Amino acid sequence: MSADILTFRPAPLPQAAAARRRGMLLHPSNVTPAAAPADDGIKQAEERARRFDPLFKEFRDRGLSANEARTEVARAAAQEIWDGLASQLRRHRATGRQMDANVLAVALASLQCMTGALPRRPEDLDHAVRTVNTARRRLQYNGDLLHRLHRHRNEAVQDAVDTLQALEVFLARPHQHAA
Repeated sequence: MSADILTFRPAPLPQAAAARRRGMLLHPSNVTPAAAPADDGIKQAEERARRFDPLFKEFRDRGLSANEARTEVARAAAQEIWDGLASQLRRHRATGRQMDANVLAVALASLQCMTGALPRRPEDLDHAVRTVNTARRRLQYNGDLLHRLHRHRNEAVQDAVDTLQALEVFLARPHQHAA
């Protein structure tokens, strides 16, 4: 950041940089990082995305349109992730493992934006992609923040991030490749 030497005030930011800064102040997960993920991570996500193909085909066989079937796959995956994390949270609370329970509670709070938004627009694929992307970034950011603060990592959170990344790849593929 440059500064005006006479007044020692920061120089005005370009409009795009100012918008990015405002978004970052609201919540860091709202800003897409400039660095692209590693190729290995993308290849692994593409391999994991294939697990959604049978469910997509089943929804298509039921008569749903391609976009509606894809958003239904996203809704089902979101519900599966939510249920898995919630059952682990209950288990950790019952056994007195409070640190693990806290990590999972933060993970569930990060996913709330997804579980409520996906069922509202069953045909809107763009909305589903944005929702899954936002949930993954929030979950990843909050998980990393907890790790930095407490040095306690829960593998279920990373598994959920990986599943959401695979879901993003699935939703971004052209539908003729998903069948």
